[in-house]
Amino acid sequence: MNRQVRRIEKKKELKAEKDKAKAKAERQARREQRREARKRPRGEEGSKPTGESRQGPRQSNPGRFSAALMAATVFFISLQAVAPTDGSIPSQVVSASFYLLFGYFAVLWMMRRGATHALAVAIGAGALMAVVTLVSQLFQAGLEPLPIMLGLTVPLTVAGAFLGRLVWNRAP
Repeated sequence: MNRQVRRIEKKKELKAEKDKAKAKAERQARREQRREARKRPRGEEGSKPTGESRQGPRQSNPGRFSAALMAATVFFISLQAVAPTDGSIPSQVVSASFYLLFGYFAVLWMMRRGATHALAVAIGAGALMAVVTLVSQLFQAGLEPLPIMLGLTVPLTVAGAFLGRLVWNRAP
């Protein structure tokens, strides 16, 4: 009985080692495919990342810090959503301008990563943040809704997204 148990355990171990080796070989093959895809010119692989219209590698690096700047912008949007302001028109325009920055940096970041629907995602995320801002202003007693700021959020997000795409497409 002991011999049979050892034999079964040995078979299980061999099978586990084979599966592990097979998985490792598959990971290495995928890694090698990605490496080869990066080395090939963009035109050979059939589809280009969004906004990429040139054949050679980029000479510049647009959006290098876009992820960090987008995160900082989201942080400031969340701060201004809960902090009371004086409610003046310039104050509301400045608050809404963070959405322009968000759209710009979000599109640059997503296009740098090769996302196919960068504009739609950035605009949708900006609209969602505007809704969250409105809800937070409605449910906090010390805050009153800022109509000019809320009205400018989506148009400025759209403008920032298109500006980010323009910068991405025009960068050498």
